[in-house]
Amino acid sequence: MSLEELEALRLVDLLDLDQEESAFYMGISRKALWNDLMNARKKVAACLVYGMGLRIEGGSYLLRGEEVPDGANQDACTQQAELMQREMMLLRTRLDYLSNKIAEISREEMSKSNTGKQSCDSS
Repeated sequence: MSLEELEALRLVDLLDLDQEESAFYMGISRKALWNDLMNARKKVAACLVYGMGLRIEGGSYLLRGEEVPDGANQDACTQQAELMQREMMLLRTRLDYLSNKIAEISREEMSKSNTGKQSCDSS
């Protein structure tokens, strides 16, 4: 499995990002993300079903924070900054979503707890 396939799988299936967000995050088209995702899912399924090992290697990538090669143009730096800004926005959105879910669960638990106390008090 290539690193691109692994990243597509991580973003879509593990982090629950939609394909458009994932493609933007990776700096590729939605079609390319879809192809990577389908290839990754088939490989993972084959490994699980047939008990095969999974090797992750190869691919074409640049890790965030690495120096942009000398031959790269200014657009690569601009794109990297845009991707990082988008990533921050996605993380904030995800954090807000999770915070709201936690608050909702806490309210439900308090409601159940209060309902139980009221029924005991009325006895």
